[in-house]
Amino acid sequence: MKIWFPVIKGGSGTDVFTRRLADALQRRGIATEITWFSTYYQLAPFLLRHVPPPPGTNIIHANSWNGFAFKRAEIPLVATEHLNVLDPLYRPYKSLPQHIYHKTLVRRFVMASFHAASAITAVSCFTAAGLSRALGTHAQVIHNWIDTVTFSPAEKNIRSTNRPFRLLFMGNLSRRKGADLLAPIMRELGPEFELYFTSGLKRLRVIRAEQNMVSLGQLIGDRELIKAYHHCDALLFPSRFEGLPLAPLEAMACGKPVIAANTSSLPELIEDGVSGILCPPDDIDDFVMACRKLAAEPEICRRYGRAARNRVEAAFSEDVVVPRYITLYRKLLET
Repeated sequence: MKIWFPVIKGGSGTDVFTRRLADALQRRGIATEITWFSTYYQLAPFLLRHVPPPPGTNIIHANSWNGFAFKRAEIPLVATEHLNVLDPLYRPYKSLPQHIYHKTLVRRFVMASFHAASAITAVSCFTAAGLSRALGTHAQVIHNWIDTVTFSPAEKNIRSTNRPFRLLFMGNLSRRKGADLLAPIMRELGPEFELYFTSGLKRLRVIRAEQNMVSLGQLIGDRELIKAYHHCDALLFPSRFEGLPLAPLEAMACGKPVIAANTSSLPELIEDGVSGILCPPDDIDDFVMACRKLAAEPEICRRYGRAARNRVEAAFSEDVVVPRYITLYRKLLET
């Protein structure tokens, strides 16, 4: 079996997903090859219709936005939906040009990909339900996952009382991710708290920062990500709309509780009052209270972190999820 992953670079978690899935399959003895294409092809993926697959390819696995361009005769195509931008619930968080692009081009591309696909997968139940609502399309849910060997708790995880409670934000600095809420939250929290935040993969935006906010810029590679998780006390993730985000998975695997918005796919991952705290979307006061709760009660913070690790190991680990892709690939080859 050989899986070809043709990818138009997007500067998002989809790129990370592809690299990690290809590596996970290789560790299980399955041959994979990724072909990266310029992000400019997002506007015209049909120009890639005649790119030949690597020799020996017998499964093609692509993103829903452009999978149709890589369909080849006699080779099954798997199309994965990572973030359903056609869901009406996403509309408030995108600009007018984005909305026009999604409505006129992306919708057409996605429908063509689903028509060409031998199997359609979605990374969360929320995403699959959105596809059903928006397009009447059925998708098999195979959740995003994390390598719990690479992403694991630090050997020593005792918070010093001589520093502020340290929050971490991972992601692109977009409104969808709730980046505009970070400064108001940190302003309310004051000097007893600090937030370290990344610029994500796209590095297109900057945000207003309070004195207790520190930019980490772009983190390159898993080692830098893991270091940031180990040095924080909790992940702050006020995102408004998610397929199934990688940052909470990574933080939870590292034994950190997550403070997130109670919306979209996040409740599938985070158990409120068990492995983290879910807050009403856009409710700055509630996010502030959640941060203060974890800072004031270190034992609860540690207990949530242990539960977060257990949650990921049980339901979102590589060993749990990746075999589902392998089963799907084999089933397609048998038909």
